Amino acid sequence: MPRRNTTISTPSLARRIVGSVWLRMLLFIVVFLGLFTLMTGGAESRVQENQADYLADAVRRAAVQSYALEGRFPDTIGYLEENYGLIIDRKNFAVYYESMGDNLLPQILIIPLNN
Repeated sequence: MPRRNTTISTPSLARRIVGSVWLRMLLFIVVFLGLFTLMTGGAESRVQENQADYLADAVRRAAVQSYALEGRFPDTIGYLEENYGLIIDRKNFAVYYESMGDNLLPQILIIPLNN
């Protein structure tokens, strides 16, 4: 019975190795892009949370400044915008401002509008 040659020819082996390398590179790129997308999406939401916190602090500081200068907290957020230079990005945030009285710090809630 003739003996069969069980060795792999060099061109076939080279094609398999090159194909394997390309497959691994493609898989690495897909995984890298997926992780990059996840990380940047998380960063964007953290930036919006930081902006909301900064806006809440700015509203609170303006209200306290009004109390210090005028002896009372303002009734509306519009008063702070007109008289104390408060700027609110209304296309990205909704501001809930409820005055509890002349001498009580108002309730301030910042709601992000974009997810």
